[in-house]
Amino acid sequence: MNGRKLAYYPGCPSAGTAVDQDMSTRAVFEKLGIELAEVEDWNCCGAAEAENPILVYALNARTLAIAEKDGLDIVTPCSICYYNLERSNMALKEDESLRAKMKEIDPSLDYRGGIKARHVLDVFINEIGMDELKSKIVKKVNIKVAPYYGCYIGRPPTTAFDDPDDPILMDQLIELIGGECVDFSYMKTKCCGGPLMMTRADIAFEMAKNVLEAAKRAGADCIALACPLCGMMLDAKQPDIEKALNIEIGMPVIYITQLLGLALGIDSKKLGLDKAAVDTKEIVGKVV
Repeated sequence: MNGRKLAYYPGCPSAGTAVDQDMSTRAVFEKLGIELAEVEDWNCCGAAEAENPILVYALNARTLAIAEKDGLDIVTPCSICYYNLERSNMALKEDESLRAKMKEIDPSLDYRGGIKARHVLDVFINEIGMDELKSKIVKKVNIKVAPYYGCYIGRPPTTAFDDPDDPILMDQLIELIGGECVDFSYMKTKCCGGPLMMTRADIAFEMAKNVLEAAKRAGADCIALACPLCGMMLDAKQPDIEKALNIEIGMPVIYITQLLGLALGIDSKKLGLDKAAVDTKEIVGKVV
């Protein structure tokens, strides 16, 4: 990190469905003494434009170029944003003709490949490190957690910061702060159904239900995650899933930044824990 400073890319959900993820990310980095400089006038990562790679590359080239001007690696809490930033970063670094095409489209897309794209989990474990994090922990998160990585955090696999098939970094962080990881390995990288929500809500609800019920069967007090789309499906949509499928789940869903924030002694409201659809009071009460 350049002088304990990173360019921060909040992602589109940060002002809506994942405002709690954004709040907790900012609060945790502040507590850790790392400045997040929000990318000026940032734009969407192109998550809805997957079938048009040139548009995705252009959108992310602009964001990367802005961060590059300040010489700062760029970090995001959103797994999908990380995927789009990093796959664009890889393509632009490796393909001179693509970089030329971007510059031809607009001079603001002139990215020269001088920085890294990072996910917050990567920064926590592989940059800050377990020893420094441990020295900052002031409370024990005495809960059983189902670590849910989702299907994006291991992409692109060629530059994955964790094992794309069997990721463990979130498990390590949960254990560091005093939590217990339940047996969730068979489910932790399965899709939550989010990409199907607009076209086949019935299938999306079934997929999300499978994740939620698996965590419940494993004895988890909550699910921890790092993706706002997963957060929307598993938390915000949980009441709708219960109603549509005539079931009762009641599984709290918390971002890993919120769990880490609790261990760092940050107030639960500053972490956005009061904004969850499924009540998190019992989880907060188990932090001592």
